[in-house]
Amino acid sequence: MPELPEVETIKNDLRELVVGAEIERAEVLDGRLVEAPSQEEFIRRLEGVRITGARRRAKHLIVELDSGDALVFQLKIGGQLLLVPPVEEPTKNVMLVLHLDGGRRLFLRDQTEFSRARLLDQEELEQRLADLGPEPFSEEFTAEYLKEKIGSRRAQIKALLLDQKVVSGIGNIYVDEILFDARLHPRRKANTLSEEEWERLHAAIRKNLAAGVEHRGTTVRLYRDVLNRPGGHQNFLRVFEREGEECLGCGGKVVREKVAGRGTYFCPACQSENGSDGEQRLPLG
Repeated sequence: MPELPEVETIKNDLRELVVGAEIERAEVLDGRLVEAPSQEEFIRRLEGVRITGARRRAKHLIVELDSGDALVFQLKIGGQLLLVPPVEEPTKNVMLVLHLDGGRRLFLRDQTEFSRARLLDQEELEQRLADLGPEPFSEEFTAEYLKEKIGSRRAQIKALLLDQKVVSGIGNIYVDEILFDARLHPRRKANTLSEEEWERLHAAIRKNLAAGVEHRGTTVRLYRDVLNRPGGHQNFLRVFEREGEECLGCGGKVVREKVAGRGTYFCPACQSENGSDGEQRLPLG
């Protein structure tokens, strides 16, 4: 599922490759994609507008248009935005085609069919984003913020970090990596964390997301950038989908259990459930 690093990578690609292009027409091939407005109005309002910018908020990809509207994508589990050419034209699972000037086309392909799009005016966009928590790299996002926001909660720390109202952009892959880095068991209750653990958690969030951006995202299965290239961060994962493999921190075994309704990977030795400091003997890097 595209999380902050993946959507950030796609945003940067769009800024480089399609900002300034005119959308000559939009072709919706799967009506489930368009959540607002009606499909007919969606197509009408995209005709003849120019792309003026691209940005990200949480996991939302926002394409800014000279009409004042914003085309907002949620790529969910398997959404891909592919620029043709130079990418070869996809023939399956295409939900949307944006026909650009110069003979180029931007395809939204998703074999899971869960991607969604909205065309919103500025007021609607503000309402859509209003409840999201702070961006992990913003000045507002501090260890003190985390402690004040969720430090009294009895909920499991993994579930809280997945809540986009707490902090924006973290999903299942990165939260497992973050908790391993911070030496926190995913079932730890937030109200049991010490001051030092809040600092570790805050640092781990920024560190792991920054690494994901640097490596242009994580391709476990479906993620691709705008030029159909996989990310590279999967080569640096330390617990996610490494069940039964040797822990890179202590030499024990990585396990998989369901936490917060999600498949969760962690090291029981490094991430003690009772809150004692883990047994890592090797640096996490």
